[in-house]
Amino acid sequence: FGRLSAARRAARTVYVGSAPRPDGGRGVDLKSVVLGCVQPGEPVGQFADALRELSGRAAHLYVDGAQYWYSTQPNVTRVAADRANSDYTDLDADDEVSRRIASQADRGDFAAIHVFAEGPGDVSDDASGARLVVLTPEATHSPGDLNSPAVELAGRILAQRGGGPRANRNLVVFAAAAANRLEELRIAARMHLAWRSIVNDHVALDLTAHQQRQAETKAAETSQQVDNLIAETFTQVLVPAQAPGSAEIEWHTIRASGRGHVGARVSRKLASEERLITEYSGVRVRMDLDRFGLWSERGDISVGDLWNLYARHPYLPRLASFQVLAAAVSDGTAKMGWATETFAYAAGRDGPDWRGVVTAQHVEPVPDGLIVHPDRVPTPPEAAALDRGDGTALPGGTGAGTSDSGRDSSLEPDPLPGRPAATEFYARFDLNPIRGIRQLGEILEHITARLGPDIRLELEVRAASPDGYDEATRRIVTENAVSLNAKAAEFE
Repeated sequence: FGRLSAARRAARTVYVGSAPRPDGGRGVDLKSVVLGCVQPGEPVGQFADALRELSGRAAHLYVDGAQYWYSTQPNVTRVAADRANSDYTDLDADDEVSRRIASQADRGDFAAIHVFAEGPGDVSDDASGARLVVLTPEATHSPGDLNSPAVELAGRILAQRGGGPRANRNLVVFAAAAANRLEELRIAARMHLAWRSIVNDHVALDLTAHQQRQAETKAAETSQQVDNLIAETFTQVLVPAQAPGSAEIEWHTIRASGRGHVGARVSRKLASEERLITEYSGVRVRMDLDRFGLWSERGDISVGDLWNLYARHPYLPRLASFQVLAAAVSDGTAKMGWATETFAYAAGRDGPDWRGVVTAQHVEPVPDGLIVHPDRVPTPPEAAALDRGDGTALPGGTGAGTSDSGRDSSLEPDPLPGRPAATEFYARFDLNPIRGIRQLGEILEHITARLGPDIRLELEVRAASPDGYDEATRRIVTENAVSLNAKAAEFE
């Protein structure tokens, strides 16, 4: 009712200003209309919106840019309304929306976007990266509806591809139209198609210069309206998840609102909730390998095989691409504390032995490269000779004279004379409101696990040991704290 009242007040203002001006021009400027209508306490924007809506319906209201006036001669608004209702259908509107989404350049972190998929055969199945499936408009979704048309169609696409069961199920997420916004989008699309057709047929319709400019203005306005409504309609994101050991798929609904291209909006929203991971760490990869038992019997796994596991199983984190995993492997291999926190990297195998083993430095992983459990990495011959003095390595791969990182602890300086050993640890962390639980789990596993049971965990981490902490423990814990963005971390 407020918009209707605003439209009536704006129409009266336009009518008063419909006489030709001394300069030969016609009309009242939009700003003048708003100034003549608004009263104290009223939102200014509703009058501009009401006037634009009125210009799309009234048969005698003319518009030229920001100038509005009434005339006794009918305008082309009625022609546009008739064409929108009779010449164009919802299928035509859907085709226009599909064309616009497909032409959006910003895909975010998705390798591909499949627009208006109607079945399993419309979505390819490869491991090139995460892909967004924009479901056909008929498959709408409402929050909380576990049996919506979108959930049913997404389930079929997730289970099947064109020629059999889908393999890379953890690389697919879905976007659906909100059930309560689809009709408005279709109406706007049909109206835009009608105005665009009038602009194209201006000669056959014998439009005046004013009518032609009005048609061009309305075509531009409705085009922008369609783009805005696409962003407001395709906001329902369906993310499949699975518990380890379960065959059931759980669907999580996320609302990706805001402006921008569909792929970019969905990508940002999923990344903020870690349902699409674009940056990963070597420590997290090691956690996945241990937690889900992904190591082979030899204590290794190829990078390509690990990527295939991430791509196929929805109970694993959803990495955006192979490059994300490769960067994480390089990060893990470069850790100074790789022997306890992450892993080593090998170029391949020569029989029972690994070839080209790299530790404590960055690498450029390839699918055939191997991630090697640190307990299986052989001690270098030089270090083994120092360990025993006879060239024979001690059991376990590290000698009594080496630290956890494989360095010779005899080369490390002794504590300063009279300097007490560090017996307390303190750290402070700021947790992200969204990722706080996941961050807390990382802190618990990688920081407090090495410090013993005497720990108080609040917003701060404090630990104490009567016997003190050795140099290796201090170095490893400090490095972990820094990598986890601790605001303060120190031993005392």
